[in-house]
Amino acid sequence: MTNNDTLDALGEFPLIARIVERLGDTIAADILVPSGDDAAAWLESTPGVTIATIDAMTEGTHWRSDTMSMVDVGWRTVAANVSDLAAMGATPAYLLVAASLGPTLTLDDLDGFVDGLADSCRAHSVRIAGGDIVRGSATMFSIAAYGRVDLSPETTEDLPLLRRSSARVGDAIAISGHPGASASGLALIEAGRAAEPEAVPLFAAHRRPRARTTLGLAAVRAGVRCAIDVSDGLLQDLDHVAHQSKVGIELDCVALPLHPAARTLLGDTAALDLALGGGEDFELLLVGPKDALQSLHTSQVPVTVIGRAVAEHAGTTVALDAQGTAYEPVRRGWDQLAEDGGR
Repeated sequence: MTNNDTLDALGEFPLIARIVERLGDTIAADILVPSGDDAAAWLESTPGVTIATIDAMTEGTHWRSDTMSMVDVGWRTVAANVSDLAAMGATPAYLLVAASLGPTLTLDDLDGFVDGLADSCRAHSVRIAGGDIVRGSATMFSIAAYGRVDLSPETTEDLPLLRRSSARVGDAIAISGHPGASASGLALIEAGRAAEPEAVPLFAAHRRPRARTTLGLAAVRAGVRCAIDVSDGLLQDLDHVAHQSKVGIELDCVALPLHPAARTLLGDTAALDLALGGGEDFELLLVGPKDALQSLHTSQVPVTVIGRAVAEHAGTTVALDAQGTAYEPVRRGWDQLAEDGGR
């Protein structure tokens, strides 16, 4: 009997029981209606705003078996969704997880995914309230993530949320971490350089990103009201802010905190292009008063000012090189519906 036969022979409900047992303390067993009913239900103890997001990861589009393990896929599926909550300034609470199991997925593969899911839930302080599992023509995982922003009695019209539409002319633009690290790690893996020890932090950035939840909460407390996470590509994500805020954005390429390993292993030009258009860093782009942004910098999560919001060229982002000339990278980011991903 093959491993895939074992997955089929196990059946839906024994498989769900196996997954729940493997998830352990990351199952939200103490909510009002936990996993096992038609839907989950939980009580909100204080006044606040519920923040909800949903994302999907499909084999062949978002990951390949030659670039990451199923444990990594589980980790990343959680991190990508929690990152959207962080970009809104929300505290993550619960996840609903749906899985479509493709014909080549084995029981060991699924165990690995569940283990990565649980590890990432613990790292990001979020729990699983329920889910669904089906057979499909390809392996795909989708998570609906729910977070919360508490409201004080004094809260009026200015909700303590980070929004793409809240940038103002004169605001500074800052980014956490090292943009391009994830794409640099993937580029090295695809180039057959996965054994190079200097690249380990780049591989980690690609396979095990950390959502910047603590930074998002700190940004709200500092009075910042505009943010977006870098998932599709730095320039493309900044374009979303520029469009929704009706401002222009100028980005200083020289100020970008490129990862030293990316510069050493790939060269400055490639590292810059991957930072501007590579995506999947799940770092936070923050927009607001410069002093507020600089106050968020820590040694653990550096925050670097990289640009400004301007009145000119509203709705678009311009990257400027050391001479102040517009610089256009090979790609600006992902387009999920383009045949090649828009890369």
